Parts: sequence; structure tokens; C-alpha cells
Amino acid sequence: MQLTIEDISPVEKRVDFEVPWADVAARLDKAYDKLRREVRLKGFRPGKVPRQVVEKLYKHRVEDEVARESVEVAIGQAVSEKQIAPIAPPTIDKLELKHGEPLKFSARVEIRSQVTPKDYTGVRVSRRPPKVSEEQIDKALEGYQRRFTEFKPVEDRQMTAADDVLTAEVHGRIGEHKVKTRTIQVDLTDENAGGLPGLAERLRGVPVDAQALEIKYQVSADSPVKGLAGKEVSLRVTVKEVRGRKVPLLDDELAKDTGEADTLADLRKKVRERLVEGDNQRIKREMGQALVEQIVKANPFEVAPSLVDRYAEDLVYRTKTQLAMMGIDVDGAGFDNEAMLKEVRGDAEQNARGSILVHAIGEREGIEASEGDVQKRIAELASAHGESGKKLRADLEHSGRIAGVKSQIVYEKTVDMLLGQAKIVDEDPDSLIITPEQAGKERLVLTPEEAAAEAAQRGKRK
Repeated sequence: MQLTIEDISPVEKRVDFEVPWADVAARLDKAYDKLRREVRLKGFRPGKVPRQVVEKLYKHRVEDEVARESVEVAIGQAVSEKQIAPIAPPTIDKLELKHGEPLKFSARVEIRSQVTPKDYTGVRVSRRPPKVSEEQIDKALEGYQRRFTEFKPVEDRQMTAADDVLTAEVHGRIGEHKVKTRTIQVDLTDENAGGLPGLAERLRGVPVDAQALEIKYQVSADSPVKGLAGKEVSLRVTVKEVRGRKVPLLDDELAKDTGEADTLADLRKKVRERLVEGDNQRIKREMGQALVEQIVKANPFEVAPSLVDRYAEDLVYRTKTQLAMMGIDVDGAGFDNEAMLKEVRGDAEQNARGSILVHAIGEREGIEASEGDVQKRIAELASAHGESGKKLRADLEHSGRIAGVKSQIVYEKTVDMLLGQAKIVDEDPDSLIITPEQAGKERLVLTPEEAAAEAAQRGKRK
């Protein structure tokens, strides 16, 4: 086989293939022999149909199949010999099959971006201080109260209370999406209960035995569930069960019941420490994302459209999964998949660039996912899903997803390395904003370095 490779762009090649006629003829002979054994024609014994008869009847079908097979074999050979490395099925054109002549065809092949990363060490990254408010601590402590709360069926009143928990059957529509009949649990203290913002509020003070209760409203435009913001809601709700709360007091006894502290004061201290640690983890993720964005800006390169398509499809899949978990029938309600793909394409391209670049840096720096890394990650995933680590490992290897696990580990280790090499600047929110008088009515925001310099200068003046 002969092939000629032409660069169309940094992420696309044109490959002209030429397969010898002898190879094509051998495949034609094999295809016709197989067809002669299988075809049943009147006047001929099974397996004894002359080839010329089969050719006359099935020539176009056989030649089409042989041409496709030859294309697959040729491309597979080129890939195995590492002459090309497509990231998506090639687009075939100019396919010519002429008896006695080599099979010629062209393929447009998208390849992974070739990046030589630069300027990725010493990147300036801001780090905000962890923020834990007294309100957050209070809410966390309320979580302990909820954990030890008892729920008892309501028998002594006719209307629901603001802190009840309902089991209800719902169906109807949310915007253009149909909600299939399903049973949900609605905590009336949670504004987003049942996955639907605003529903809990409208089930407070309704009959405990309400049947086909009609509920209509519009989801707030600033709803945290972005896919539902501003949507018109029209539901029928049947209350199946109502349970009232018996909430324990927030005191030393509750602290002892948790098994984490002997006093409420000690429990509050531990909660604060845990919240600070959680926010520190968020800060690290924020810094990693900001660092990758800066490195991407410093390393412009083209990305294969098909790769961006895959990232966009993944983002849309996640969104549809979240909506489906809320009971929305995204497949049967005219969900505009193309519009959503178009909407997320910018984020998808950014994600694709970041992934390619970080992995290129990891490869350059020799970062790998060790067997220990993989085992640890699988153990974490298995624990989170309540399944056997050995079974999960087998499933991942069988489906080919183990490569994705290793890729994610390399990505995370590389970002950690980059953060370790970064110039991290701690932000002090109180020092970033100054008055117009201090700024000469020109600038209201100073960098941390500028603020520190001004503070030092003020100290000297004193």
C-alpha cells in the first residue's frame, strides 16, 4: 500500500491511499466465494451458483463492501504503523474502484493538536483566604439537628406545616418539558426540594390529603438551577404521606450524641475547622482552573473540531442527566440538542484546550499515573459508589475506561506540579479596595503588591 500525507492545518491532514489491485482482487474473490455458498437461486444447487451469475446480480453490493473493507484495512494499517493518528473517524472522498487498477481514495483525518508548551512555570496566581462565616457554622450545626431529627406521621392536624416532609406524586410540565408521573419526597424547609425551585413554598399550608392539587408558578430568574430559571411550572400534586419533625435541641447532649465532641462549644470548633478545610480545597480548585486558563492564553494552538464536539456533547449530556434526575422528560419534550451544543461550545473548546495543554506539559515533565495512583483512585470511586474495588477495576478495564482514569490522574498531578511552581499571591480583601480620595479619584483597586507598598510607605510616614 502506498500513501501520501498532506498537511491541511495543524490539526487536519489529507491522506491519499493507493491499495494494489492484487489485494483488492483477493478480497473480491473471497467475497464472491462466500456469497456463492450462501445465495439461493432457482435452477442452481446450493453452493453451485456460477460466479458470473453472482457477479451479474450482486456486483454493486459486493464491490461496495470490498471497497469499504479495503478502506478500513488501509486506514488501520496506517494507524498501526503510526503514520497517522486520527482522533475521529476519517472522512472519505474520491473513492475509485476500477478492475485491474489500484484502489485509490482520499481521507481527511483530524489529529490531536501538537503542542510544545512554554511559559508554564512561575505563573502568577491569586489565592484568596478561606471564608467561613458564623452563618455557615450555624447551618452545619443545624445539619446535626436534622440528622438526629425524628419524623412521625402527622395525625393531629389537617394542613401541612412549614417544616413537614411530604411524599407526593407529581406530573405536569416545566416550560416546554413534560414531567412524567413520579413519586418524590419534598422537604418543605428546602426551597429547592424535589429538584424543583419554588415547589416546597407552594406545598406549605395545603391539606395533608390533597388530591390532584393544581400548582402553577414561574421559577425565579435567579434560580440556582440554571436550566429551570424563568420557566413556567404547571403541576398536579397528590400528597401521599406527611411526616412532622421532632427536632432535638442544639446543646451539649446533642454534641455527645454525635460522638465527635463532649460539648457544643467543642463541636462548633470542629465544624469550623472542617469548613475551613473544605473551602481550602475549593480554593485549590479555583487556583488550578485560573492557572490553566492563563497557560492556555500563553500557548495558542488549534484544536480539532471533532474533539471540541466531543467535549460539547459531554457538557450537554451532563445537563440532560441533571434535568432527567429532576423528572424532566428531555427526550420527549423537544429538547433542542443542537441549540444546547452551540451554547456550550465556547466552554467545550476551552476545556479541550486546557486538557490538551496540561497533558502535553505532563508528558514533557514525565508525569505518569502509577499503579498505586490507579489503585487508590479506584478504591475511592468504589467506596463512593458502594461497590467492590476489584469489580469496578474489571468493569473499567473491560469497557476501556481505565485509560480515562489514568488520564484524569495525570491531569491532576500535572496541575499540582504547576501550582507548586506558580507564583502564588495571597489576597487580602481589605487591602484591595481603597477610597477615591486615596486613589486620586482614578483607580479604586490595587494589586496586593501595590497595596503592601502603600501600607509600608504609610508606616514610614508615621
